[in-house]
Amino acid sequence: MPTIEERIKEIEDEIKRTQYNKATEHHIGLLKAKIAKLQMEASARHGGSHSGFAVPKSGDATVALVGFPNVGKSSLLNRLTNSDSEIGDYAFTTLKAIPGILEYKGAEIQILDLPGIIENASYGAGRGREILSAVRSADLIVIVTDVQAGGIDKIMAELYNAGIVVNRKRRNVEIRKTTSGGIRLHRPKNIDIDEDYIKEIMKEFKLVNADVYIRENVSVEDIIETLQGRYVYIPSIVAVNKIDMNPSFDTSQVSQYGEVFRVSAKTGYGIEDLKEGIFRSLNLIRIYLRNKAGVVDFQKPLIVREGTTVREVCRKINRSMIDSFRYAIVSGKNRPIGEQRVGIDYPLMDEDIVTIISRN
Repeated sequence: MPTIEERIKEIEDEIKRTQYNKATEHHIGLLKAKIAKLQMEASARHGGSHSGFAVPKSGDATVALVGFPNVGKSSLLNRLTNSDSEIGDYAFTTLKAIPGILEYKGAEIQILDLPGIIENASYGAGRGREILSAVRSADLIVIVTDVQAGGIDKIMAELYNAGIVVNRKRRNVEIRKTTSGGIRLHRPKNIDIDEDYIKEIMKEFKLVNADVYIRENVSVEDIIETLQGRYVYIPSIVAVNKIDMNPSFDTSQVSQYGEVFRVSAKTGYGIEDLKEGIFRSLNLIRIYLRNKAGVVDFQKPLIVREGTTVREVCRKINRSMIDSFRYAIVSGKNRPIGEQRVGIDYPLMDEDIVTIISRN
């Protein structure tokens, strides 16, 4: 009897053999649903999600370096941080997760150098489940390749099989199981979707009673991801290493996987651009606080995510400030109108200067 992995491979091969068009769209969608169900069975059989490498998160954000063996992840880590990851011109130099801290624009960003991804990593090959479990907790993935490696599509496939969706936001789909009533779809009138098709996919997951709320246009993958409930959505950028070996390397062939940075860990070329790309892709902003004496600390900004409000800044400083909050005074170089008196739910911008006024 074939193993679950063999059955998945058979269905994947069938999808590859089937030409995608309007006539085969539903059939391919159902095959993808079968794969997703088998992946859930495989995960349950192997004891669910793996704990990954025991690296506690630290700093303002965590970035995972992901790539094939021997593309220079360890050298890149050493360039980006002050860590000392072992370097060698052979595969599998890194056999554990090596953390380092990138200090940039006042932020402390944890960088994880992980062992190389190999084929079938998502099924456990090369300690793949542990590696991919560590990736799941990252705030950003840097896909590291070089001018010779190629094959990023294989890395993306392993990430997706492990429940990691790159550079795509979670769709606004909600599925609530019920005890009766069958499958009921709730959607705006302007969203066109085949209700019978959705019910067939649900049937693959042995779900016969549920309310399905679809609030935007979705694909079959979006429905399947929601049904599985195991996916995380993480942004990524691409670092093409060893660019000194082929300065004319055409990066357009990898640009579909995220913003591309041409770097050389050996010479240092492009490293500063990569640091800026990491900071920007994490959507980090700097908030400068003015104390009671009126002094602004420009050396140690508060590092928060874009869209952070005054309330969240108060919470990070001292939760009790929320209860005693009266108003805040906000100014900054990105605010041409000067100082503003704002409320607690006011959204902040990069390099804002904030003064918190309390009742006591």
